[in-house]
Amino acid sequence: MPVVAGYGSLLSEASARETVPNLRDFQLVTVRGYKRVFDKVAVVFFARHGATPDRRDIAACSTRAEPGFEMTCCRFECDDEDFLALYEREHRYRWVMVDTVDAEGRVTPARMTTGTTDEDYRLNKCVTEDEYYRRVGQYYPGRLWRDDVLPFPTYLSHILRAVRSVSDEVYQDFLDTSFLADGETSIRDYIRITPDWEQGAGASYSYLDD
Repeated sequence: MPVVAGYGSLLSEASARETVPNLRDFQLVTVRGYKRVFDKVAVVFFARHGATPDRRDIAACSTRAEPGFEMTCCRFECDDEDFLALYEREHRYRWVMVDTVDAEGRVTPARMTTGTTDEDYRLNKCVTEDEYYRRVGQYYPGRLWRDDVLPFPTYLSHILRAVRSVSDEVYQDFLDTSFLADGETSIRDYIRITPDWEQGAGASYSYLDD
């Protein structure tokens, strides 16, 4: 039975169940050696949420290996059918195995999505150019993995509401262990120095695919 580590809106069990309705054994855990980074252009923003290629605020959240870091995540089990649906939704990511540590210090390996490159995605996840066009090219012509993009406002607002609903401790951890695509500017600093970041964000957001 697949064990998954989530790090964005999945930190809220209610939100996680919207994506993986039959999940089991949900709990908060720590993942060491990674941080969150908003460096992946999400196709769904173009297909369903009105984003345009000339904008910079088109990024979704991924993870990046970073020695010495640790972040609060969730861990849950799911059946094969739900995992296959999650795998399809997260098609642009690479999956890795990470150790998750629960409140009692028990370590459990889990699958987690992380960053990749455009070249790796085209070579290993899209068999043909037609498949790439179906999944990406018809909506967005540029590179998917970038170091100059900013979080999509509606998406970031959705994640912040989800993590705030868990606890203030989880919310504060998210602000300090999540970064812009430059890997240096924390989300805490970003929303502090960009007071109008949420301007134009929609009232609701359903993250149906990446």
